Amino acid sequence: MITQKEMTSYYEDIAPKLTSFLLANGCGYDQASDIVQETFVRLWKMRDQLTEEDSVSGLVFRIAKNLRIDAFRKNKREVLVDEYEDSTVPTVEDNLDSDQDEQYIRNCIVKALGELPEDLRVCYTMFNLGQMSIKDISASLNISESLVKVRIHRAKEKLKVSLAYLKENL
Repeated sequence: MITQKEMTSYYEDIAPKLTSFLLANGCGYDQASDIVQETFVRLWKMRDQLTEEDSVSGLVFRIAKNLRIDAFRKNKREVLVDEYEDSTVPTVEDNLDSDQDEQYIRNCIVKALGELPEDLRVCYTMFNLGQMSIKDISASLNISESLVKVRIHRAKEKLKVSLAYLKENL
């Protein structure tokens, strides 16, 4: 059983990582926040069933992933609009100040993450943004630990290629 104090600790530790994971996987900030809240509500409702051996981090990410899929299914008939449409990536030739540099880099990273195949992006963001262990990711996605490692490696290689021009041009 999880106590209220433990739940607060889990929320403070996991919620920012979970939000980053959802943002990197195509959710808008409002939707990501709603999913994080709903995830922890569901975790709280099942607190009596959890044991110390259960991986709360893996469970939270699995719940959030399922909620995101459910939300997508409910809204699949709506016309999707790219949230980053207004934040076009400026060219390197533009004279950018430090805030624009940061926004440029952020937009490039978001674009590069968005171009990754979903299976690679999910493993990569769970590991790097969600700071989950390979074991927890494996349990959360029902795949082997070696497959998680392969997907993370492939995602890193694809991101290196996609973002190589940043290093050369900044």
